[in-house]
Amino acid sequence: MTSKTKRDVLEKHRDNANLNAPSPAQVMFSQNDLGADGLIRPLDERIIAATVEALESGQTHYVDVPGIAPLRDAVADYLREFSGAAYEQGNIVITAGMQESRFLTIQMIGAQFDSIGVPEAVHPGARKALGTRARKVATLPVDASAGYLSSVESVDAAVAGGCRLLFLESPSRLSGAVYSGEQVAAIGEIVNEKDGAVIWDQGLAPWVDGDYASLAAQDGEAARVATIGEAFPGMGLASWFIGFIAAPEAWVAPMQSQKQIQSICTSTASQYGALEASQLFGAARGQQLASLRQIRSRLSQLASEGDLDVLRGAAANIIALRMESGSEAALATLRAAGYEATDGAFFGAPDVVRLNVTNTTADALRALV
Repeated sequence: MTSKTKRDVLEKHRDNANLNAPSPAQVMFSQNDLGADGLIRPLDERIIAATVEALESGQTHYVDVPGIAPLRDAVADYLREFSGAAYEQGNIVITAGMQESRFLTIQMIGAQFDSIGVPEAVHPGARKALGTRARKVATLPVDASAGYLSSVESVDAAVAGGCRLLFLESPSRLSGAVYSGEQVAAIGEIVNEKDGAVIWDQGLAPWVDGDYASLAAQDGEAARVATIGEAFPGMGLASWFIGFIAAPEAWVAPMQSQKQIQSICTSTASQYGALEASQLFGAARGQQLASLRQIRSRLSQLASEGDLDVLRGAAANIIALRMESGSEAALATLRAAGYEATDGAFFGAPDVVRLNVTNTTADALRALV
């Protein structure tokens, strides 16, 4: 490769706004870091023991690219239990984290379609995945009053305009807002009529306080939906980068092939740790959700008393505030008080600040009121 070619590649990379989009950290670095995607959670001793046992028994080699069979079964069971989606082992790919799930689905499923529809406000990881290859992207308008979700009408307009592949988050990674059962059914009908497809990020679904409707659970939609998310959130695995894709088997093969090229497989020992986490997840989630629900309720009351505008959101692990003067001043105030938060501008919502729901979030909010 000549020096000129290298310079051209570097300049093209620097000029690519999607690839250079700033993004939240994967994991909190302290109790005052309220802007990361994953919460700090201690690992259960049983998860540690299972991982150590896997290492000591020689599970340090390459593994089946889509993941060890028991973990794929566990993820399929998890999706059936928590969202009613009828996936089996052959539908599951274990990934090296949520970003790999976004990349593989957007690139490999996207290659089958002329364009992809993406909400105006979306996790920047989706933008980064889009930035690696030139493609036609249809931007779906979002409704701030609905937690920055794209409306069913905007989805309908995009599909009617020829965009047959959609990337949707429910819950929203920015606000935690979810589509209702009626809206999910309507989206499924729209996609079905045009023989379209959806990449459906439901990674925050375990933290939904109330009923959750998954597009993959709609009658007849499993053949058109790829579901992505993190494996067993809240179990302390955030820094282990274990995600999943659940998709029709016809879509799994090309994603599996691409995964083998870029990351070969996801760490074998960590997969056995995640398998142990799957056995503990149900009970742990119930306790954590109850705690998060109480904390978020107090935060919403505190924000209301301080005349802060809390966005609609059903996911109990995050709270998002709409700031009339924009996010910059609020973020500066939080940093001065020793706290970090997520800038909504990363998502395409420069008037929003997102915070994790923890025992320290109330003190951060007091700095804003």
